Formats: sequence, C-alpha cells, structure tokens
Amino acid sequence: MQLETNRLKIVSFQAELFMPLYQLFCENETVMKSAFKGRMLSKKEFLDVLSNNFILNDEDQIGFVCVLDKTTENFIGFTGLIPCNFLGNEDDLEFGFVLHQDYWGKGFATEIGKFWIDFAENELQLDRILAAASPDNHASINAIKKLGLTEVKEIPTKDRGSRLVFSKEF
Repeated sequence: MQLETNRLKIVSFQAELFMPLYQLFCENETVMKSAFKGRMLSKKEFLDVLSNNFILNDEDQIGFVCVLDKTTENFIGFTGLIPCNFLGNEDDLEFGFVLHQDYWGKGFATEIGKFWIDFAENELQLDRILAAASPDNHASINAIKKLGLTEVKEIPTKDRGSRLVFSKEF
C-alpha cells in the first residue's frame, strides 16, 4: 500500500522502517503513554504487533501502515484502519494515528484523519467510520472532533484501557 496526502506518504511496512517503528513502540515513553496500549511495548510485543497488525504488502487495506513526510521521507509515525467491535458491529473499522512527538501540533493527525474518512467512505464504501482515544489524550480527542466525529460513549478495552469512541456516519 502506498497512498498520499498533501504532505504525507502512507506506506506498507518496509524493512528500513523497522528501527524507527521499534524506537517509537519500545523506547518512546512520551508518545506511547497516551497511545496504543498506554505504555511502551516489550520487543516481543512489538514483533507480535508488527507481524499480526501491520500491512506487509501492497494489496491489503486493513491494518497499520507507516507515515512518512513526503518531502524528507522522514518517519513520522503509524496509522491505519483496524477492525473493531466497540459499538456491537463486527464490520466496523477504526482509524487511528500515533505520531512521534516531533510532529505533534502540525496538523498531521487531522490530515491523516481526513484521508481515512475519505478512504472509508469512497474506497471501502462503509456506512460509518470510528475512532477511539484515551480520555486523557486531549490532543487526539480535539483532532477527532475537528474531523466531524461525534463522541458516542466511553468503553473499557482489554488491552488499551478506557477509550472514548467517536463515530462519523456517511
């Protein structure tokens, strides 16, 4: 998978992205405390996520992908569409984003969210798209609301702690 926004490349996992991903997941407490599982991952957990959840080819559309700066090719973080059952529908997909803190506050989360909303509606022809965030992650919540998603409810999750669930109907 290789897709683009105005400023970003969204690409399937490539070997040269292993270390930046590893550093984000396993060494970056600042980012990971408010994202994903709410903590840094062990190497084994990271390898499990990489092999089970990342898109490793150009055909798949569901899973995590890497985000690169289109101009510099620098690694920014990861994003993706993943299946979720937050609202009782097994066909629902959640979009999310985890960005290195050097790229916070620059509008990248909103740009990524707009991309996934358009992709879900026009490419996948879904009826709705969901997003979820930790109740403490105000920056993500603000980005999600700016994208026009409506808060539906707060739910407990097994691996990610409490999450606010947002929905946008098409």
